Amino acid sequence: MKSSSTMSKRDNDFDYAIQVTRIILRSIGAWPSPNYVSNMERIATRFQNVICHFLFGFIIVPSLLQVFLKEHEFKRRVRLLAPVVNASMSWIKYFMILNHAKKIQSCLNRAHQDWSNTVDGSDRKAMLSAARVGRKFAIFSAAFMYTGGLCYRILMPILKGRMLTPENITVRPLALPSYFIKFDGRVSPAYEIVYTLQAFAGVITYSTRVSAAGLAAFFIMHVCGQLSIIMGKLQNLNNISNSNDRAVAILLANIVQHQIEVKSFLAQVEATMRYVWLVEIMGSSLLLCLSGYYIIMEWQNNDLTVMLIMSVMLISFILSIFTYCYVGQRLTDQSIKVGLMTSTTNWYHLQYKRARSLILIMAVSNIPAKISAGRMIDISLPTFNDIDRAGAQIDYGSNRCKAECEQIRKMDETCQRAPVTRSYFRRIW
Repeated sequence: MKSSSTMSKRDNDFDYAIQVTRIILRSIGAWPSPNYVSNMERIATRFQNVICHFLFGFIIVPSLLQVFLKEHEFKRRVRLLAPVVNASMSWIKYFMILNHAKKIQSCLNRAHQDWSNTVDGSDRKAMLSAARVGRKFAIFSAAFMYTGGLCYRILMPILKGRMLTPENITVRPLALPSYFIKFDGRVSPAYEIVYTLQAFAGVITYSTRVSAAGLAAFFIMHVCGQLSIIMGKLQNLNNISNSNDRAVAILLANIVQHQIEVKSFLAQVEATMRYVWLVEIMGSSLLLCLSGYYIIMEWQNNDLTVMLIMSVMLISFILSIFTYCYVGQRLTDQSIKVGLMTSTTNWYHLQYKRARSLILIMAVSNIPAKISAGRMIDISLPTFNDIDRAGAQIDYGSNRCKAECEQIRKMDETCQRAPVTRSYFRRIW
């Protein structure tokens, strides 16, 4: 009875760690299905996948047609670029998550097994402490992403109100201006249908982004929890009496086995999620620059409501990049702590044969663990600093270029208005 209660408690801990991400992934049909699920559940999941793919295509294809066929002004095309990039990026990540569902399920099973193997109370506290960090990042990312995204999809068209076209037709704006070849999506009754579908497509888009960030935070913080357990075992190595040689040998073997399992799990997670992370880092960097540009544009137009919505979206993009970079930096720092602890153990108190066994443990531990996006970009806080600085420089440069162009335009207008007389040329010469 006690063993059953303990296993139930460990299952609850695992559910607590993955709960937020699991709810979001299940809502979009991207949660990996175990082998024992019924056929009805599989059919329902496939139906969810078809609906999500349809909604992605419904907002991306008409928006691209609007950009390349209807819009001829460069500024208008730039304003429509961010929603298309965001939706396309989420569609790619959604497809990757579905394509790697079995690998993600394998990673989840290994994480669940780690929770089940936790016996010591201090080890459980270390894993829960790391799991809380990943859970908080998932919650904060979801709050900002849904708030800014749904306000953009739902409130902005309402705030703009009705408009009158040159053909004397009353239309209502859409969050994502789209071109439908057979009908006009700005006129009732098509407007209500398009508006609703774009809102649901927004939910799918933001759910995909939040779930990808939640999976990254869960897996990496789980590795950090395992590294904390290894640090606890190294501390126990210092507390074991020198005369108890058998206990030292068993603990050293346990540490080596645990290190191998952690490195193997990290390699599996990176192989499964590296391209999802690459799409997120590159796409969020572009969206960060575009959002800053839009805020500058709305500041000059004195539209405070739209500027506030875009500011929330900007914060959500920054938080998304920061989530990946923070957990990557946390992993590197935790692995450095493990390496430092192996180098500062009381190896000189051990027997000669056992002290020699520490050499390989030190060599492996002194290599900091890192994760990369597509084997191209190291995910760490210096990377976040570089992305943030690059985005600020691009926004500042675009704002300065626009101000200089405006100043040149005003000087041209002044020169055209000023009368050119002979006395003017005499003063010059």
